[in-house]
Amino acid sequence: MIVLADNDIVHKLACCELLPEFQRWLKVPPTEVWVLPALQFVVRRKLKGDASAMAGFEAFLRNVRPIPIAQLSTLSRFEASDVGERQLIAVLVDKKEVTQLITGDKRALKLIGTLTAADSGLALRLGEARIDCLESVMLGMISAFGFDAINAKVLPGLKHDGVLGLSFGARRTQAHATEALKSYLGAVRADAPFVANG
Repeated sequence: MIVLADNDIVHKLACCELLPEFQRWLKVPPTEVWVLPALQFVVRRKLKGDASAMAGFEAFLRNVRPIPIAQLSTLSRFEASDVGERQLIAVLVDKKEVTQLITGDKRALKLIGTLTAADSGLALRLGEARIDCLESVMLGMISAFGFDAINAKVLPGLKHDGVLGLSFGARRTQAHATEALKSYLGAVRADAPFVANG
């Protein structure tokens, strides 16, 4: 079982120091998490000045693996996506051992949703894998580790994401966070119904 994780998800979870919980939630060995080659440069630049988040990211980076190069014919099907998301989606399509894709790019998810209407093969492949966004990951981690534990970790990283800022906080409750995350997730699934429902 292979999990693909994009730069945005890893960056936001690193800001919240939630990468260890994320890896436990995935329930796969760290070496079965594949990331884009540019991840190390992109996230290091963004975390510069945050020593604690950087340390957690470096620990995460030591165990994950770079994503293989996708077939050009598959990449060409997703030209409207940015380079990184195009690579992730193409590898998902090409490699049957990939069982999960986690992306923070809602624009890419919407585009994929549009493409599935005319591409039954893509629709079938998406039905075989689990596709997650930030909201479904956070709902999953609340369920796995408890709201209080996740909320405490999210607090320092709230400024890095609007959804996190509106869902979590010092005076937030589990009911509030769950309702907010499910509302945002519903909006994502309206354009991309293949995204996991929490």
